[in-house]
Amino acid sequence: MNSVFKNQYPEYRVFEKSLRKYEDKYYFAAEKEGKVYLVIGNSSFNFFEKEKAVEIIKKTFPFLCPTTAGGKTSFGFGDRTGYATIGHIRANKTGKFFPVFAQQSARELERTGRNFQQVLDDAIFWCFVEGWSDGFGADADHAKSFDILEKAISAGYTFFTIDPSDKIKGKDAQDPKNIDNLSFYLKEYSGRKFSVDSFSFVFTDDIIVDLAFTYGKALDFIEQCFLFISEKKENFDFEVSVDETKISTTPSAHVFIVMELIRRKINFQSLALRFPGRFEKGIDYIGDIDQFARELEIHNSIRNSLGPYKLSLHSGSDKFSIYKKFKEIAGDKFHIKTSGTSWIQAMKTIAAVDRDLFFDCMYLAMKQFEKNAASYEISADKSRINPERIRNENIEDLFSNNDIRQLIHISYGSIIGSENLQIRERFYAAIEKNLELYTQFVEEHLKRHIELLS
Repeated sequence: MNSVFKNQYPEYRVFEKSLRKYEDKYYFAAEKEGKVYLVIGNSSFNFFEKEKAVEIIKKTFPFLCPTTAGGKTSFGFGDRTGYATIGHIRANKTGKFFPVFAQQSARELERTGRNFQQVLDDAIFWCFVEGWSDGFGADADHAKSFDILEKAISAGYTFFTIDPSDKIKGKDAQDPKNIDNLSFYLKEYSGRKFSVDSFSFVFTDDIIVDLAFTYGKALDFIEQCFLFISEKKENFDFEVSVDETKISTTPSAHVFIVMELIRRKINFQSLALRFPGRFEKGIDYIGDIDQFARELEIHNSIRNSLGPYKLSLHSGSDKFSIYKKFKEIAGDKFHIKTSGTSWIQAMKTIAAVDRDLFFDCMYLAMKQFEKNAASYEISADKSRINPERIRNENIEDLFSNNDIRQLIHISYGSIIGSENLQIRERFYAAIEKNLELYTQFVEEHLKRHIELLS
């Protein structure tokens, strides 16, 4: 088949790994001038662009549709560009992770102008192109509304990360009169003792009031989300996230949250806690690693006692200094979530092939820094960024600068969103033309994550 096609279409490059046969026809991917097509045929061939191609792939090879991770150790590969999946696949071949190739939050979708269906279809298409057949998940990340859940369910997602952060309350606003079901919580938990390994505590009335006030409304929302999804899907991964807040998850809070999830019959696969230290975007962990390890050991003991479920590490990109400790303590029961680090590799690709475009992107990022920074935990200071450095410095030095990395991380919407179509078109033209280089950068960078966690 290959020779027949190449004789007829010598200007096309065939992706050899994509070749599959169904009935009497061959299905494979081929590229010309940066555009990748699904090709179907034997002696004559039909070409399909990505949108139609994905429809055909899903019907012909249903095993390329997303599935659930369950209790498997898993890794979330966020892709803001729609072109990172091949690099993710190649990076993951050295590890033992169930991959979540389609992962995006509503915030990311709004800023990039994409939707859940497009993100999933991109992952399916590139899984076909790279010959991946071992399954993957699709995560509607940081869902905060039923509308978001509905859209993700309709698109075929299999993993739902519930983010009730706007319902988690700080002590400064505490008023027992505003705690729903306080009498129930007091009756249910008052005087109960929890003990595991070297950690133990008793639920006093004061502790219960504090926990019920802080997490009560969040737990109600989590339960509502679980029931909403359960009415529409039989099998799915459900992650509870309490990390998007400045309130560190204490061991007693961990116990309370899990006991409530169990009491409410919420079948969850993973729990994202707020660990000590700073998990800023795009850079390594900031904090006392020994303290992180000590608290993780307690949380892991609680998990081992109340589980099974996975501990989930959010903002997991580039946290190289704690990966070995995290793996050593959590064992093989965890989920890691990354996203922005693959986007940074896209901008590294632009910097390598078109420094003028990279400078234009960074100028736009600097201009909109305050707006973009408002919703992210970062410590970047744009006054420390020298424009001449952006124009002239070595790429590796540029991308080891934390201020630049964080500036890039938060600026994806400014660069590939709909507000500046000229920059967007130039960006995608460069990525399509240099897909192999982008794939190489993504593979090398994510492989470093995976090897430390394997």
